[in-house]
Amino acid sequence: MKLKLLLDEHIDDQVAAALRRKFPLRAVVSIYETHLAGLPDRALLEVLDAERRTLVTRDVNSIPGHLNARLHDGLTHAGVIFADSKRLKQTDVKGLIRRLVAVVEKYGKEDWTCRSGWL
Repeated sequence: MKLKLLLDEHIDDQVAAALRRKFPLRAVVSIYETHLAGLPDRALLEVLDAERRTLVTRDVNSIPGHLNARLHDGLTHAGVIFADSKRLKQTDVKGLIRRLVAVVEKYGKEDWTCRSGWL
């Protein structure tokens, strides 16, 4: 079980609860269940890298730049899964859950270091 997820501030916390019901042994948390809410993106990515926890986010504006900066500096990141609001509306909680379930089932045992994907 390599894939551990942190759902960012833009993701409804119901999603984390649903994923934990589906995958009770999987480490899935909402950022609101941690001390990380409100942390600047760069600092968040650093903490997640240390915890080996992949970020699930809708932030397609700033996160890619921070990921590239980490790689440029010779640092790693624990992976990011982007939920694109154009393809998956923010109000479509069930759709987001379905897509994340599919990702965990297909790629959950893989190493997500320095990897990114789209829902």
